[in-house]
Amino acid sequence: MSKIDIKPYSIFTNVYYSGFQNNIKLYTKNICKGIRVYGENLIIDENNEYREWDPFRSKLAALLLEKPKFNLFSIEKKCLYLGASSGTTISHLSDILAEGIIYGVEIAERSIRQLIQNTSERGNIIPILGDANHPENYAKSIFSEVDLVYQDVAQPNQAEIAVKNSDYYLKDNGYLILAIKSQSIDSIQKSEKIYKEEKKTLELSGYEIIESINIQKYAANHLVLIARKKL
Repeated sequence: MSKIDIKPYSIFTNVYYSGFQNNIKLYTKNICKGIRVYGENLIIDENNEYREWDPFRSKLAALLLEKPKFNLFSIEKKCLYLGASSGTTISHLSDILAEGIIYGVEIAERSIRQLIQNTSERGNIIPILGDANHPENYAKSIFSEVDLVYQDVAQPNQAEIAVKNSDYYLKDNGYLILAIKSQSIDSIQKSEKIYKEEKKTLELSGYEIIESINIQKYAANHLVLIARKKL
């Protein structure tokens, strides 16, 4: 473990940084001290322990480094995470929403086993084995509407999946963060055309896109949309 000067990062709740300008590193305050999830660096600053957050392994970290205009987090928010995988990003979200709940949906049995193992100490993560195409199938595991839907699912119908789950679980005026991987939708079409079509799907379904952020330098062929569910 190292000792580095850690400071609050911009407007974002429970997100921290060190360094300057083009050499910024992001961190979250570890709610499970001494425990790593994916081999990340642990940093001690005064009485707190922070986990380094790699934007090349987490699209949410990449998004935050591009400084979206809205603070989408507070410590008590409830979040539905689609495509939780083995736990890298969701564990940092667990640090951020320290008093909230994160429902982590993952379709792959191997990944859900790793997710359970990697986050077993984190009481605010509820792993769910399920297919995000069918949000009704995991309704028994989700006890209330959520404030935030975060989706990182590499399937051809990414916007459609986001709409289905947000219609089912997201509060009115709640936020959707959708990480679009254009190559998973169509490997031949130009990315910009795909992004335009995915935006249209959200808008026609009653969602207002409030920000569109390209994270290409961290994740190739990726665009992140932040949308709000209209009343």
